[in-house]
Amino acid sequence: MDRTAELRWFFRQPPARALSDAFNAAGPPETRSDCYLVLPETDALGVKVRGGTTSLEFKLRAHPGRSIDLPSGASGQLEEWQKWSFGRSPLSRVAPRLGLPKHRWIEVVKHRRTLTVPYRDGSGCTVELTALEAPGTSSTTLGFEAFGTPADLVPALESATKVFFASVELPEAELSCGYPGWLATL
Repeated sequence: MDRTAELRWFFRQPPARALSDAFNAAGPPETRSDCYLVLPETDALGVKVRGGTTSLEFKLRAHPGRSIDLPSGASGQLEEWQKWSFGRSPLSRVAPRLGLPKHRWIEVVKHRRTLTVPYRDGSGCTVELTALEAPGTSSTTLGFEAFGTPADLVPALESATKVFFASVELPEAELSCGYPGWLATL
């Protein structure tokens, strides 16, 4: 089980040039397709098959997100998550018995660029800018995902936002939430 603290925004339009330019050092985008189970009844549980792997991942929000104010005057929803990853072969025998409808699974193609902002002792924050393609929609997401010891997660995320937004302004976002919340709007 992994724990993370995350802050994410979704945009229907392409990112502003200044935001895109902030990721020039990241190089070309990594592309992959993830398949998500859309659960419109909740934004606190995510289920996906990570592209390029045989991994089935579950992500559970520990408690409701809380608003966080950024140095630039913008705000977003800080969410803390617990993640589990399983090899698919044992679960593939159980999945048909769960009654999950096939039409609720959607493929999301991601063109992702990342930067890492170190914090301390193996803790830090990954900052990502990702173009998303899902059936009937295209979006962009800017996300911060802190990693490391549980005590360092929120401080690492807050530190990364201060570093990142010292030189980049956050464009007007339509939605601040995790992937499960975004998927529920599709």
